Amino acid sequence: MKVFNARHFLRHIGMPTLQYFAEAHPLGKRLSIDWALSPDLLPATLSDAIDQLGAVSQHAALTADEREAIEQDIWLWQDDLQRAYLMSNSLATQEFRSVCADDPMALAVFQDLDEREIALWMLTHRDKGFRDVELHLAFLAKTNGRYWKKHRIQSGLCPSQDRTQLEAFCQAVAQLYKKAGAGDGVHVEFSERQADHSIQLTLYVEGPVTALTHFSQSQFNRITTRIALETALVYYPGTGIIETIVKGGGKVHTAVLALFGEHVVQQVITPEEIEKPPLKLNALRDSVFEPTPDWSSLNVQGVRVRRARFSPSDKLAVSLNIEASADQHDEDAVVVARQRLRFKQSFEVEYTLDRATVTVYRTPNDKGMVHHFSFDLSASGASTITNLSIQNQPIAQAVLVTLGVIDADDNPLRQLAAA
Repeated sequence: MKVFNARHFLRHIGMPTLQYFAEAHPLGKRLSIDWALSPDLLPATLSDAIDQLGAVSQHAALTADEREAIEQDIWLWQDDLQRAYLMSNSLATQEFRSVCADDPMALAVFQDLDEREIALWMLTHRDKGFRDVELHLAFLAKTNGRYWKKHRIQSGLCPSQDRTQLEAFCQAVAQLYKKAGAGDGVHVEFSERQADHSIQLTLYVEGPVTALTHFSQSQFNRITTRIALETALVYYPGTGIIETIVKGGGKVHTAVLALFGEHVVQQVITPEEIEKPPLKLNALRDSVFEPTPDWSSLNVQGVRVRRARFSPSDKLAVSLNIEASADQHDEDAVVVARQRLRFKQSFEVEYTLDRATVTVYRTPNDKGMVHHFSFDLSASGASTITNLSIQNQPIAQAVLVTLGVIDADDNPLRQLAAA
């Protein structure tokens, strides 16, 4: 299901996971559910009770505070279910198992649950572990993006968990955003990941005043709010690698790292930027001469270069954009380019592939339907892989490794795959 629907999600949650979640939730005290009902009826019964509670709160003789409290609890219910829905995937499940590696009770429970139930169980019983995984995957989705940079600093540093120091760091970062209209409100979260011994700091700064249009009680309204500006750092003490997601250019990243050294590790740090490794796109150009890889282990049926931009070595010539047919069985852009381009010595010498759009066709499902996804690549190292779903990101990375576009050690999702 691509669009979240709470009622549909609850249909996949069995007992006793559903009962534990409902009774532990702030909304639970407002519900009266007969948990002895048939397990097939409970999800719908629970959803109906919440809908009825929301309807009654609008018409009952309640004070404004009481009505607001009920609406807040219902909103929390919807939000928590959506968080669990977004973490109902194989990557999150692997991370949950890693977080609970020293928790035999949790690992035993996981044996009888599917991905959706594991996510909801973690949110109910191990909320700190759930939040740590949530933050880690959110950071991972933004790596190699516009606001991401990687540096090398001193290894073996011990970031402080003292709230006073962390909040001082957050306040100092907030000052960097003052010119953009940021406020004084800040929040910081500290999390550790056992799989690679990394430490993540996630900071939220009160953003500038923003006007939003929304519906409240079926009425169209405009409100002003302050959306949180997110900043995050992941530090690997063993290697000294530190990754940052900061809104701003290189100077802002450097400033945040300096503040990290001053407030969190209380040491002057000397960051050395690590550039993105370039992508060897010419491997796609040359793959026409190679045997077709066996994609079955990735549940992939085939891979095509949908679009390609070739830049000639001769700077007096012009770059050419080649677009192939959308049909899976037609020739791809590399083959079309070989048929249309004219060259003096050889295609490999005269033209370099510097941009490409790759389409990956999945193995047909039980209904015989073939799903596919696409992503863009640049020889400079940029890509849109992080815009793919969490399920498709590792498949795209594995495809590029198989085609020789990236080395296995350059795969930014290798840590998740090994978890």
